[in-house]
Amino acid sequence: MPQSRCPFRALILVLLFGPASLYVSAETIETCSPSEKVAVGPYVVQTDYWNKDKCPGVQCVNIDSQTGGFTVTENTPVCPDVSSYPSIVCGKAWGVESNMKDLPAQISSLQCVNSSWEFAPSYDGAWDAAYDIWICPDADCGPTGFNGGAEIMIWLDYLNCSGWKDYVAPVTLSGKTWDVWQWDPGFNGQHWKYVAYLAKTKVNNAINMDLNDFLKDSVARGFIKANWYLFAVEAGNEMREKGVPFTSKYFNLTVSKNCGLIPKYTPVSVPAPVSALGAQTQAADSGMESAQPNHVSGLGAQTQALSSTPESTPAPH
Repeated sequence: MPQSRCPFRALILVLLFGPASLYVSAETIETCSPSEKVAVGPYVVQTDYWNKDKCPGVQCVNIDSQTGGFTVTENTPVCPDVSSYPSIVCGKAWGVESNMKDLPAQISSLQCVNSSWEFAPSYDGAWDAAYDIWICPDADCGPTGFNGGAEIMIWLDYLNCSGWKDYVAPVTLSGKTWDVWQWDPGFNGQHWKYVAYLAKTKVNNAINMDLNDFLKDSVARGFIKANWYLFAVEAGNEMREKGVPFTSKYFNLTVSKNCGLIPKYTPVSVPAPVSALGAQTQAADSGMESAQPNHVSGLGAQTQALSSTPESTPAPH
């Protein structure tokens, strides 16, 4: 479908506040393109509807070209596998290259990889909101893939999907407990190690989470090696069915800077959906709220610095 941009916002700002307002205005890019990419500072926002042939449909995304925030506004595919991964990218992966000078970096040289990410999901359908981290055994990966390397995912929130393929163990990292899964997938002749850390207590934000803790754990388990290279960190939603709107509000990543910050997660309750008849019956019987909490999420302040369940081989994001 064609995309549209919104220059009229700048015109309105000029009419109301004068030409100086152009310096603070942002352009909202409204696109249904499966492969739109928008550079925002050291990041790239991508629509990444990579599995369209297997999972046909329409995905539309609104991207704020100033902040890097994005909202998935339409998602019609019904897919047993992941259909897309609308996300924000930091580093180099699968042909996407952001303006991040600190990556790639050898894992043994990393002091910390701090990230904050806040998002707002919709609790219907099937999806997982997750980090996707790409690791290369040398300094030459990125544009053509990660053969012999690794993909490490960190699921913060997810609905109607679970880890894949071999369960490893629980582990406590960055102040939270995670379930570890691993697999050895392949795609177009390439093979890499897939590792997923699923939050036992789901959250919809991470403040000052040190992704290096997960890299160290994967090194200790023999999944990756300390002399390999961190190439890219992505944060987005692996879409399968529905799950819109999904909004990525804020994302930040720093490499070996401001280490030692305390990670923060604030769980909140999300009402479980009920039918209209069920809601009326509960209200009539008890006079209490009909929807009871069944899902833990998180809410936290922004910092100053700005899996999949693959039923087949996961393709690159």
